[in-house]
Amino acid sequence: MSYDRFLVSDEIITLQAKFSDGTEADTYWKKCAHVDFERWRQAENSDDPVRGKQQFIAACLVNQDGSRAISDKDSIKLTAEGVSILFPLALQASGITKPVGNGLGEAAQSTSSDTSP
Repeated sequence: MSYDRFLVSDEIITLQAKFSDGTEADTYWKKCAHVDFERWRQAENSDDPVRGKQQFIAACLVNQDGSRAISDKDSIKLTAEGVSILFPLALQASGITKPVGNGLGEAAQSTSSDTSP
């Protein structure tokens, strides 16, 4: 067995997001590092859990080419709708949860190991 599956990689995971208006779009993710997960978990358990989810999303969400989609700093601009749609997908892409049947991240569309810019 190869333990590489437990390491952060450049693999891009494509998950479909379903919006409140019924439209859908592909989103692109990379598995988060454990430090990103712990940062979110600690934020959730602190007296001020304001940005934990946004930072976790920023750590995992990428553009189709694998570049970061939003910076940690810009994650504060995520709307409540954005967080409620993207956070379950971030957990799913990182292998923390399985797909849920409520329309958010119902199935992984594809994965790609192509890391070319």
